[in-house]
Amino acid sequence: MTTRSEIRAQREAAEKENQSPVADPEPVVERSHHFFNFWGTICLILFVLSTVLNATILSPRFVLHEVRNSVVETTITDQVNGALERYGVPTSILTDKDTGRLLNQAVNQVYAGKNIHLDLSRVTQRAGAAADSQLAQYGLAGVGSAASSALSQNVNSVVNSQLNTPAVENLANGIHLAKVVVNAIFMVTGIGLVALAILAIFGRHFAQSFSRMGIWTVVVDGALCGLVGKLAPQLAADQPDYTAFVAQLSTDFMRTAFTTIGLVLVVTIILLIWRIVGRRLLSRR
Repeated sequence: MTTRSEIRAQREAAEKENQSPVADPEPVVERSHHFFNFWGTICLILFVLSTVLNATILSPRFVLHEVRNSVVETTITDQVNGALERYGVPTSILTDKDTGRLLNQAVNQVYAGKNIHLDLSRVTQRAGAAADSQLAQYGLAGVGSAASSALSQNVNSVVNSQLNTPAVENLANGIHLAKVVVNAIFMVTGIGLVALAILAIFGRHFAQSFSRMGIWTVVVDGALCGLVGKLAPQLAADQPDYTAFVAQLSTDFMRTAFTTIGLVLVVTIILLIWRIVGRRLLSRR
């Protein structure tokens, strides 16, 4: 006859057999999103490049800052002074404020895809006023002012015809086309990145995908901008008058480019830290 203790022992043994062993927690495995990361990387690389270009060589403000105290400013000033001397106007009548205004006009017109059309009416008006003050003692007041309007037209025509060379026209057309293309790339890639970010957030792989995209962007854009900055002065070696200007432009271009790429690197590092911390937290659950 089976005793109670034996029945209890049999029941406990049966319960132990029916109990399934507790499995060890599986390690957290990140899914790969190769297709998503590929197109996201392309968008981010182009977006950062277009941002750099819009902030540097396609920005009138940036270029205007670069041309001041450069050979470009000297060229424009010499053209204006030469035209003034041709009509007997002293070059001392051209002030630094006039030079800055003329540079601003020239750069903005080129970046708008237009021919350079400098307005020297203020300079010729001052020349006419100076002539009036000298002729007044001979009873000829007003002669200089009357002649200043005709003088202004002649000087404007001479200066603008000398500045609007085929090279300048090609440069204006090229800059206008480049701005259209780069702005289109900026808009399309910007919208694409916003859409990808939303998808990544809902898919719970934002930090994983965008950190990888950021690493590739830093490497590719850094290499491209560094290459452009190094090659530009060498390409201008056959133009000795502009070598120093191109070297200065390249240096400031790389400074702005690497600052922008540095911001991308900082965000990428933050996302990498987020990935590491998030993975450890999930593995402890």
